[in-house]
Amino acid sequence: MQRTAWSKAAGSVPSDRLRPAQRPQHAPQKQNKGKDKTPEPSKSKAIRKLESLAEGVRKSSGREKDPKGGCFCQAREHDLSPYTAICRGCGLILCAINLPYYACPHCSAVLLSDIARSLLSARFDEEISKQVAKEEEERSRVVQQARDAEGAFPVLPGFATPPVLSSGTPSRPTVQTHKILSLNSKTKKYTVSSYTNTPVSSRPVSRAESEVEEVHRVAAPPPEINFVKRTPDRNHPWTNMRMELFYVPVK
Repeated sequence: MQRTAWSKAAGSVPSDRLRPAQRPQHAPQKQNKGKDKTPEPSKSKAIRKLESLAEGVRKSSGREKDPKGGCFCQAREHDLSPYTAICRGCGLILCAINLPYYACPHCSAVLLSDIARSLLSARFDEEISKQVAKEEEERSRVVQQARDAEGAFPVLPGFATPPVLSSGTPSRPTVQTHKILSLNSKTKKYTVSSYTNTPVSSRPVSRAESEVEEVHRVAAPPPEINFVKRTPDRNHPWTNMRMELFYVPVK
């Protein structure tokens, strides 16, 4: 049987000995999930504080003591606690530094009953909703003021008003892109050039500024009562019995 260049077996033609080129197979591109989502604005300090209180009320049993020891100022240096103003076991007046989900710093009694705990949890949820609505209204008001300040000047395409962040987030400089249209007088052709302005961000917040200032806590009174242990002198009833005084006769 006579073989040709197109036969399956290897022939004498050089083209039969060449291996077919292998085409590169492109891997399927993975879809970036979650990158197209707009980032949520950071929560303010007030919302984070309320959420921390609500989580502590839900998860704690009420028998844990404050690891920082609480405060014994009895609302003299700090405001009165809006959640647990007094301990029903020993009558200690509690200031706002004493968190409601901890036990009494003096007698270790539980400050919240089961009913009071559920009511306080619902109160925290309501306060969080009100605070979120209040901050959203404030952001909308600031955006509206920024739009009113622009006046009748048209907004160029591609330039958007910088977003208004929450009060707890520092504002960052935005990157602006400018397009310049140039016309060549000789060739009568125009070119479009794009320039990106990258502003320098401000200095980062130092560690001293980022740390939360620790409030002053009044320590617990000593367990022993300080009293005079010696018999008072009848000739000198006004003597300070806590100090050793020596009377010098006047000449």
